[in-house]
This record gives sequence, C-alpha cells and structure tokens, in this order.
Amino acid sequence: AFNVHIVQCIDKLLHGYHVGMLTGNIENAMLIACIHQANSFLLGRHLAELKAELDSFGKLMVEYKQMFARNRIRPIELVVSNLLISNDCPSLIGAQNTEMEDLLEQATKENDTFIICQIYIFGCIDAYIFGEYELALNMIMKRQEAEK
Repeated sequence: AFNVHIVQCIDKLLHGYHVGMLTGNIENAMLIACIHQANSFLLGRHLAELKAELDSFGKLMVEYKQMFARNRIRPIELVVSNLLISNDCPSLIGAQNTEMEDLLEQATKENDTFIICQIYIFGCIDAYIFGEYELALNMIMKRQEAEK
C-alpha cells in the first residue's frame, strides 16, 4: 500500500527496479523506473540529473523492447527537456511541441487514459511554472474530462 510520502518511497522504487533487472523481471522493473522518474520530478530533483537518468532509462527501455514503459516516461522527458531549455514560455502543449501533440493524438486513438492524463498533468505543471494559470487550468479540466 502506498500510504507514505513519496520521498520515503524513492529509494525503495530504485531498489525494486534493480531487483527486477537482476531477476529478469524486466517489464516490472521498467514500470517501476517510470514511477521512480515521475516521483523524482515531483520531488524537485535537479533537472539536469533527472534528464540524464531519463535518457538512460529510455535507452534501456528501447533496448529491452519495453515500449509500454517507454511511452509512459515520454511526457516526463518532454517537460524536463522543456524546462531545461525554456525561454520563459511553456511549450509542452501546443504548436511549439509537435512531439507531445503527436503523443497525445496517438494516446487518444488508442484510448490510453493514463498517457492522456500524464500529458495533461505535466502540461499543467509546465504552464503553472511559467505563470500561465489559464493554460494550467485548461490542462486540469482536460485531464478531468479524460478520466471520466
């Protein structure tokens, strides 16, 4: 049960990833890596470190043909990249980020509510950081609509 603060789970998640990789439970290891990366972002991990780790996990996911997990960290990768190269404007959702739009379109076609919600959650964070509160609110409303 997840009834403790995520800061108390972060090391255990990374340990779970390593155990999964060592025992051959690659699929679960990669899904745990996704949770670890999302939590690391939410805990405010240094973006350059997180980007390097996301790139490393992403390469491993492709190498082990774990595209389900790979797609799940893609929204986090995009928001971290945007924040690292930002020019004072959110670009996670919209014309400036066609990759995120393509990911959203694909998730919508596949009815992948998790990815859709991830895109809107991280889009909301991206917009909020840049003071685009109306856009952030719009992302929240779209996420709520997707969850229905």
